Amino acid sequence: MQTEVKGRIAEAWQEQGRHHCELIKGAKSYLLRTENPEIARSLQVGKIVHVRASSDGIIAHLETLGGPQEGCWNPLSDALRWQRSSRNHSLLARQTIIQTVREDLYSEGFFEADTPLLVKGTCPDSNIGSLELEGGYLVTSTEYQIKRLIVGGFEKVFTLTKNFRAKDQGRFHSIEFTMLEWARAYESLHAIEEDALRFIRKAFSRLYPDKHTLHFNGHEIDFMGRPWQRFSVREALEKYLGMKNVADFALEPLAQSAKEANVAIPPQFLADKYSTITYLLDRLQSHLGIETPTFLQEWPKYLTTSAPMSKKDPDAAERSELYIGGVEVADGFPFLTDPHLQRELFLEELERRKAEGIPLVSLDDQYLQALEQGLPPGAGMALGLDRLVMALTGKSSLAEVQAFSWDEL
Repeated sequence: MQTEVKGRIAEAWQEQGRHHCELIKGAKSYLLRTENPEIARSLQVGKIVHVRASSDGIIAHLETLGGPQEGCWNPLSDALRWQRSSRNHSLLARQTIIQTVREDLYSEGFFEADTPLLVKGTCPDSNIGSLELEGGYLVTSTEYQIKRLIVGGFEKVFTLTKNFRAKDQGRFHSIEFTMLEWARAYESLHAIEEDALRFIRKAFSRLYPDKHTLHFNGHEIDFMGRPWQRFSVREALEKYLGMKNVADFALEPLAQSAKEANVAIPPQFLADKYSTITYLLDRLQSHLGIETPTFLQEWPKYLTTSAPMSKKDPDAAERSELYIGGVEVADGFPFLTDPHLQRELFLEELERRKAEGIPLVSLDDQYLQALEQGLPPGAGMALGLDRLVMALTGKSSLAEVQAFSWDEL
């Protein structure tokens, strides 16, 4: 019985009178050997070959199909970049996850919108950096386009596309990344959370049919066996940082509660409530989603420009973020349907940008005009696809789950 394979020679060596090689094809590796001098001369690292071998790895025939130019072989370049590591498995898993998500949303009756990458107006949030191009901006999110489609009569819409955010680069960040965004008209934020839970569990089951847990970011996380957790920001601050009586998320109550809980806040983060809550949320994040994926709900209302106020808490916005292994994976909220309030919040954020010396941006006037036509109630969520793939493959950086990271371009 013979094995026939076409691939690249990743290693070649001589040992005990025999010539050996490791032949790589995709994620598979074949250890082969020969005593034939003619074949041995062809076992050059980097060559692309067609091999026939016996079931025990003895080469019967070898044909060279191509390879690197003389002096150009580099095992750290594209030739082995995706093959000689678990990255190949990560990219195949990514494909499975995308396929599963799409199938799930199609089965739920969603319309997949093909939205532009270049837009005339962008999100004014001061913590989001927009990239200017040709008098417009590379899209940071498709939220406004999805809502415009819902104004136009679509009730379930999703996009799966590239987004861009300036100066976002690191282990969990990339200037260019893939975002899944979806929304339901006439539905609650809870329904959106259930969408995320459902298709993530489906993807997990497809990747790991016989498992309930997976190791990610230093934690063994239960995706399938236990209910996913839900905490408000207030509850999480008390549970994990010991902070009680956080009144209205203003600077003084936050600082006092942190002091009583022996949570030291560096002086530079006590300049205003935005800096203080950002520091505390950063401290909190590492505790979230480490046993099972966790939704963090009821956020300080001044941290978002597009979420309506909570019906439970007058100082909070109805917002939900999903965390897995201490990493934020998704962010969602019900629709803010009041066009006047939306414009006010946008203008307040522009004033913040001005005060902090951050470049001003153009607002999306088409979105604001669409709100004036009447956006029905509903809810939506944005999910970082790259981060989800990281979580479901147990990888430690975005570069391991992207075909091309920023450093490889």
